Amino acid sequence: MGALKACAALATASALALLTSPALAQKQILEDRPVTQETLLDRIQIEDFLTRYYYDLSVGKAHELAEYFTEDAVLDVDGVVAKGHKEIAKLYERPEGANSPGAKAQYRRGNMLLTNPIINVQGDVATAHVIWTGVMNEGVGKPPRLYEQGREYTELRKVNGKWLISRRFISSDSGLPDRFDSTWTPREHR
Repeated sequence: MGALKACAALATASALALLTSPALAQKQILEDRPVTQETLLDRIQIEDFLTRYYYDLSVGKAHELAEYFTEDAVLDVDGVVAKGHKEIAKLYERPEGANSPGAKAQYRRGNMLLTNPIINVQGDVATAHVIWTGVMNEGVGKPPRLYEQGREYTELRKVNGKWLISRRFISSDSGLPDRFDSTWTPREHR
């Protein structure tokens, strides 16, 4: 009987490890749930929430982005993992002397386009999978240029009536910043 319990515990632990891995979690998003009248408002709120997150990032409010996460959230950016508000805030800190996206010395603005959202809502939990594309505008008379693109898988929880990110996996497909060279590995979640 002891061996049976040990096998059951091992199987449970293995299943939990699989469920917490980005690859499996991101694969689960493909299991579409239909949008209903009950979930439509939540879906709109989540899409607006994610759009606001990237807007705040583009206008230099990176120091406030931790507030978009639950207290126990996990953020995995190309293999760099941050847990909780303090670590997440540190991950978004700009290096000393880096120009703010809103610097007035030169008109330069980066924007993030979110496309192909797949958002599934089930009660007070939801998942979102989007493709993001970074566009840099160097000046009004210059053409925009794409500077990065990737995918993200996000798990959300509704806390006190507000959607917050509980787990997020960000995977670059191009334009990877140098600081992630040692941690980036390909992820198959489309």
